[in-house]
Amino acid sequence: MAKYRARNCPKCNYYLGFSITKSPVKSREISVTSFCLNCSYKLPINKIIRGIRRTTLPLRRAALRLASVTNLEQTTNSDAQYQIDDAEKPFSLLDYPRHLRVIGQDLETLRLKTFNLECTGMLYLVWSPSAKTDTEEHPLSGLSKNRLQKLWTNKSQPRSHGHEERFTLPSSLPTKRYRYFFCDIERMEYESKSRRRKSTITDGHSLSQLLRTVGAVVGQRRERLLGISWQDFSISVVVETTQGQRQIDVFRPDNLYDLWVRMYLRRDNRALSDFPR
Repeated sequence: MAKYRARNCPKCNYYLGFSITKSPVKSREISVTSFCLNCSYKLPINKIIRGIRRTTLPLRRAALRLASVTNLEQTTNSDAQYQIDDAEKPFSLLDYPRHLRVIGQDLETLRLKTFNLECTGMLYLVWSPSAKTDTEEHPLSGLSKNRLQKLWTNKSQPRSHGHEERFTLPSSLPTKRYRYFFCDIERMEYESKSRRRKSTITDGHSLSQLLRTVGAVVGQRRERLLGISWQDFSISVVVETTQGQRQIDVFRPDNLYDLWVRMYLRRDNRALSDFPR
């Protein structure tokens, strides 16, 4: 798993990853690797030349002050009240495995192979970074209009349960973007409970289960999810660490599947016949 630092891309305002690689040989040149997860923008910097500079004097720390007992009691009471409120909520805003599994099920219906996901404070945004339109991507785009109408008379088009909208990326054609509010995710999960009860075999290679694994990894580390860039051979997860630093973790699909198997076997009351396939 590779790690990169993350910043906002100056071109599309998505997330740009970069890393600084030091040469094993003593050299003044340090190579810089950068890439944008959305528009493939790269920083106009390839190398950094180290110079000689005197170090500045360290800053003096301010004197530490003890907090009063009343303030500590107020903070502990407020934290306890916050935990009670979260426990009473049936749908947590930080339950990433639950959110991503529901969104993954909807994306499987849309048959999206590559997409970008952004997690904001109140909703999820999902769009495909490709610049092609729907007619260019469809294999039947070369047929005439009359033949297309006959073929699609009895076949329904896949639709999303999220809010569909049109938007345009910089230097690209208009594309579709889907908004998933937390109320929509809760409704979609309630509607899919009956379908999940009928199926007994869980597919660990499905998009919904792999996205659920990503959410579980982020939740175990107690990090904040910012975005996901899903490609065929790499999954880039943008998070904010507990120290407040933004970084990008790059996984392979087989890595996520191995993590899913471990999490699957760790759950209780699993029958041998329900082994992941």
